[in-house]
Amino acid sequence: MRYLRMLSNSAFAGLLAAVYLTWLLLHLNPSVPLSTTAITAILTVMVLSYGIHIFVVSYVLYVVRQIALGEPSSPGWISLRLLTWSAAALSGAAAVITWLHASGLRTTLEPRVLPLLTRTAGLFAGAAALFLLLAIAQLAARRRGRATVAMLFTLATITSIAAPLFVLRGTAPREGAPHSGGERGAGLQPPAPASGRARIQLVCLDGASLEFISPAVAAGRLPNFGRLLDRGVSMHLTTTRPTQPEPAWASIVTGKWPAQHGIRGPARYRVYNSDVRLDVLPDYLFFQALVRVGLLVAEPHSSSSIRAQPLWRVLDTHGIASGIIGLPLTHPEEPVRGFVVSDRAHLAEQGTAPRAGLDLVARSAERGSLLTADAVHQRLAAQLPQQHDVRLLAVRYPGLDAVGHYYLRFAQPDAFGDVSEDERRLYSRVLDDYYAYVDSIVGDALAQLRGDDVLMVVSAFGMEPLPVAKRLLERIVGDPRFTGTHERAPDGFLMAFGAPVGSGRLSRGAVVEVVPTLLYFLGLPAGRDMDGSPRTDIFTPAFNAQRTMTFIPTYE
Repeated sequence: MRYLRMLSNSAFAGLLAAVYLTWLLLHLNPSVPLSTTAITAILTVMVLSYGIHIFVVSYVLYVVRQIALGEPSSPGWISLRLLTWSAAALSGAAAVITWLHASGLRTTLEPRVLPLLTRTAGLFAGAAALFLLLAIAQLAARRRGRATVAMLFTLATITSIAAPLFVLRGTAPREGAPHSGGERGAGLQPPAPASGRARIQLVCLDGASLEFISPAVAAGRLPNFGRLLDRGVSMHLTTTRPTQPEPAWASIVTGKWPAQHGIRGPARYRVYNSDVRLDVLPDYLFFQALVRVGLLVAEPHSSSSIRAQPLWRVLDTHGIASGIIGLPLTHPEEPVRGFVVSDRAHLAEQGTAPRAGLDLVARSAERGSLLTADAVHQRLAAQLPQQHDVRLLAVRYPGLDAVGHYYLRFAQPDAFGDVSEDERRLYSRVLDDYYAYVDSIVGDALAQLRGDDVLMVVSAFGMEPLPVAKRLLERIVGDPRFTGTHERAPDGFLMAFGAPVGSGRLSRGAVVEVVPTLLYFLGLPAGRDMDGSPRTDIFTPAFNAQRTMTFIPTYE
């Protein structure tokens, strides 16, 4: 019976954790209405996932504690001793996690959300301190005093649950759907076409890292990347959080952080068996596992999801033709001067054999084989510019990201420590070989340059080893082969090469500076509402002497 009584105390801990996580989700997603239906749907999922896990963990800890201390008396069905310590731990953890989101998602969340998160983190911290004091007080209190402690504990628990809800209700009215930017380009008068015929090529990479490229170049590999490093400019780029292709490339092609363009993750997530949809999932808490088990249903973004003008539409308003191949948020394709090939075009060619030796790379139902995408995009990049006269050609190659997820472990065995000799022999060169393939793509782009043309190689984010805790989780409920990650926002990079471009390593930039820099190169104004500014230090003094940095209020 003594261990049975611990179940009710464990249930309290699980339910309290589920409530705290529900408030966190509502803070991160202000488009979700504060209705009973929406709150109930989210709370149900939290109880069925994190609530049950906290329940189990709490019960195990209670049992271990009982055995370790050898207490002859068992706790009651509602044990003040257990509940106060559990509530202190849970509210303290909620305070830390909420504060981490307030500080780490400043470029992702709407400005009005950030002070609310900070305020709620303070409420949770205050509750944790109060619960801790009550836990200490009940140890020293006599029977009559414990009744007072129990009343104070009940009041503190209700306050820690209700106060975040009052913080949320104190904001501007929450919308039932995401804000829409309205019809793109409405009210804009197309400016005169920009003068000059210099072209720009963008080689767009996912998961490429200067920390991998620079040592390879120093070792005599990757000759085309070496040419860019030796005779062009390069710099690290701060990327977005959460770090996924969709928000990162949306920031690159709009010059705005996710707080403005509205793409805050790889998809929107519908709460199981409801119409509630979430734009942002919490970090640090393995929330993607809920997508894998079906408690959250991913709904991919489309070209209509983005709330800001992408680069190709900005150029279209200036009468400039562009060629876009494989960039996210281009499905379904929309008509512009030039051409747009969506990021799903390669799905029709899933029968194409991937490059040899890459059998570990998974194929997703939505994206198909990203290795096939690279081959298709490379072929289209060679064909379509011959049929269309474009001044901007941007081609994305996502395969390196897929290879890095599964082969980084073998390329950096010392960072993992569990790579066998057989695995080293079979797979240690795979990531190097794929970088060599990407290097050949860069070589093809270099061969196409003429006159004052410029080549830019842009990586939206880097790649790093998966943390130990995530590796263990993947082995238990996920894919044990998955060992590389960009979850903690490792830097991407920009390399530029061409007659107008200087040379050397520049100070760190940000992904939102790419579009303003491209507009500057083309002689076009940047938008004052863009979060990035032109990086004129990329170009030579002679080129800058012929350019004037200009701005317009907005392209929206």
